Amino acid sequence: MAQNFAIKSAFNNPNDHLSGKGIRPVVFDIIAPDGQTSILPDHLRLVLHVNPNNISFNYTRVSEAVQTLGGFIEQHWGNQPTTIEISGATGGFMRAFTGLTGTTGVGPSNALLPDSIQSIDIGGTRRETIAYDKFLDLVALFHNNGSFYSKNGQIAFQGYIKMSFDGSDYYGWFENFSVTETAEKPYSFEYSTSFQVYREEHRRISNSGVNGR
Repeated sequence: MAQNFAIKSAFNNPNDHLSGKGIRPVVFDIIAPDGQTSILPDHLRLVLHVNPNNISFNYTRVSEAVQTLGGFIEQHWGNQPTTIEISGATGGFMRAFTGLTGTTGVGPSNALLPDSIQSIDIGGTRRETIAYDKFLDLVALFHNNGSFYSKNGQIAFQGYIKMSFDGSDYYGWFENFSVTETAEKPYSFEYSTSFQVYREEHRRISNSGVNGR
């Protein structure tokens, strides 16, 4: 009997939240400067391999207290830009037939070394795993950060990154991205990033069952 050795992601597609299984993936999209149109094909979105361990929403009021002869006057100036702090892990670097792997591989420069000290190519590393591949997609999204480039490599115009989670959409840009690799956890990376929100939209279901915002 033929065996299926496929290693599946935690999520199947960006619409898993409609499956009725209680699944809520974090989904990223790249939006044109009009703030609405996705530049990606309809079937293509970046779905995180596993959801973050923590998502923190930071809302801050801007106020100022001024002392006068008659007492303190407090002035309110609206809100600071909303930021979302995200931290999580890549998921395990799992390869078919070999299981979890923390092997980094030998790289192209290995062939330049004398034969006596060349490393052995074991036929696969952590780079040949879904978790690592999805992680590279997230790093590429951070570097792109909603920018559209000309053929000369210059930024032609600036779009937005859209993050969707649990019925809400957040439009903005990444502020930073950090990655931690430790010997104590050789089979995954940990990461953290800050996302500054330009606009947010929240969907709700009315009594008639129609989605609204």
